[in-house]
Amino acid sequence: MFKKIISIILCISFVSFSTVAFTEGTVSKEMDTLDILIAASRYLNSEIAIEECISEDTYLEKVVTLFDDIGEVVAYYATFSPMGYAVVNNNVRNPTVIEFGEGNSKMIEDIIKEKSDYHIIYNNPIEIYEGSRVNFSDNDETLNKLFDYYPELKEVDYDLAYQHDEYKQQFLQKFKMTRGDGDYGFINLKDMPSSSYVPKTILSARTTDWAIMDDYDDIARNHCGATTVTNLALYFAKRGNTNLTINNKLDTFKAVHNIVGNGPSMIIAPSAKQYFKDRGYTLNYSSVRDFDGIKSAADSDNPCGVLLADGLFSWHWIISVGYRQYDSGGNYMQIMDNWYNTVDRYYRIGTGSLWWSATEYWVN
Repeated sequence: MFKKIISIILCISFVSFSTVAFTEGTVSKEMDTLDILIAASRYLNSEIAIEECISEDTYLEKVVTLFDDIGEVVAYYATFSPMGYAVVNNNVRNPTVIEFGEGNSKMIEDIIKEKSDYHIIYNNPIEIYEGSRVNFSDNDETLNKLFDYYPELKEVDYDLAYQHDEYKQQFLQKFKMTRGDGDYGFINLKDMPSSSYVPKTILSARTTDWAIMDDYDDIARNHCGATTVTNLALYFAKRGNTNLTINNKLDTFKAVHNIVGNGPSMIIAPSAKQYFKDRGYTLNYSSVRDFDGIKSAADSDNPCGVLLADGLFSWHWIISVGYRQYDSGGNYMQIMDNWYNTVDRYYRIGTGSLWWSATEYWVN
């Protein structure tokens, strides 16, 4: 079960959170994101959970804070894709799950859909309210709250807490990645080795007018995923699929962002395919697992979307537009990094950041 739990937690490690070990009498009872994921995945993979509700292909969609009527955080609602949800007690000394299931909580999801600035009050799985719509008058003081229904949630469960902390420490020990330095190990052309190499740059990479994240900071956030999909559209438009762009880069990004949304985004291929379909094209894609796959894609003049981890808390989408393979050893992706409108940038495989996933794209 630990392997499954780790696979799920890794999928959401780009979220920034603090980490504190459990020690009786000294630890804050507040949950951080890693705590929520450990608790949720532990239950969703338990013997009483729906079989295979969580798999190695699962990733976190969102975490929603749940309150009582006086504004105290009592629990967290975590949803997973392709399926699964859990409501986790906000207490690292009793990190139990109040409810969980294969789909999601319809009552919570309805509130989220109706109101963008929702404030959800959670008393139990069937007493869930949008806070601004509830009139808590003096007559309502007798209403039961979460801990009235489940007083045991306020108690310390030492066995569960220590087991929870063991998972947490094993995870942090197994993946000794600290906060990244922010540059992901990217290398400018002038700083590349001068020894002999085999090069390849995909067609039109140098003539594409690429989008960069800074251009859209006022309308989007954590938008490297949306920028990557925009750049796939710009690149394939340059290759002759002209209807992939809408007026200019800004309008194209806005249309893409309406589909991809703000990040962090662990998966962008389905959103990219949807945008291309909306513009009248079929976007095909396939996973790339190693440098040979990067070479094969580039040799076919196909770009790759690549997700890198600069550290446990830092993730970034880029596009591979070619490679350099040095005779003396050393494999490099040539990249569009979504920060600078140039492809004179490189990433040496496995150096400076972790290559997490890659996807080759092409248009019929």
